[in-house]
Amino acid sequence: MGQWGNTDVAGNSVLWGVTGFNGAPNTTNRSAFYDNITPDAFVTGLTAGQFGVDTTEMGIGNGPVAQITITNAGTGYIANSTITFSGGGGTSAAATGTANSSGKISGSTISNAGSSYETNPTIVFAAPANTDFNANSAVTGGASTGLATDANSTIGVAIVSANNFGAAAFKVGDTIKYRVNTGNTANIGLTNETIFFVQHANTTKIALAATSGGDRITLTKGFTEAGHYLQGTTATGAAVVGGAQNKGVTHAGWNVRTVGSGGRAGRVQYETLVAMGSISTDGSDDDVLPDS
Repeated sequence: MGQWGNTDVAGNSVLWGVTGFNGAPNTTNRSAFYDNITPDAFVTGLTAGQFGVDTTEMGIGNGPVAQITITNAGTGYIANSTITFSGGGGTSAAATGTANSSGKISGSTISNAGSSYETNPTIVFAAPANTDFNANSAVTGGASTGLATDANSTIGVAIVSANNFGAAAFKVGDTIKYRVNTGNTANIGLTNETIFFVQHANTTKIALAATSGGDRITLTKGFTEAGHYLQGTTATGAAVVGGAQNKGVTHAGWNVRTVGSGGRAGRVQYETLVAMGSISTDGSDDDVLPDS
């Protein structure tokens, strides 16, 4: 009995294909590795899967958006984030970033994969919402001991996390920007349009530090005025298009497809495990490997 077959089904895929990604060469891992596009399923920071490809699939020079990778989860998201697409030569792609209980964008949902993308389009996540506060009534002044339970030098803001999780949308160490409207006065001990770090947070108040892990900034009650804001940092990511423009492979066979992350987000690499004259039938991979 051969180790693989030329029909595009999980049971015919290369048994040992998963070994390069810390998986044992068994039938369970082979089935999970087959047509996989789930990030971090086998190696943290990578999306890896094994695909049977035929010559028709390898001849397609454009395709839909097959995947979105998150390169920076952002902070302070109290709702899901709309993703905007531009460039790449295609049209109609639409997606939403999914916010989690920590106020981060942890994944995405592609509502329309679009079509005819020749290269990976650029994506932009909508920024997290501004949360306004009154410089006088929301601020407690006074020196702080730096303890999480210390009530001094906090800003009273109810920033509850996304999707009704009911937790604080900011966590200790998160980055957050302070800004104040033109004409108002940044007089509470914070510099306008500056990134700070969350030193303490719950569902009703936040304390800030100038550096990650640093001491709590001492605040002063301001004048009675609105127009002061806190805002988390915007998530970033990369779109990955299906279609032969990303493959560089011209023959049928069994291939491992790897999508990078971080500085290599959106880059797709194909490694041929077994070259064949043909692959028959069609696996459940048309979003990644379109046929036309």
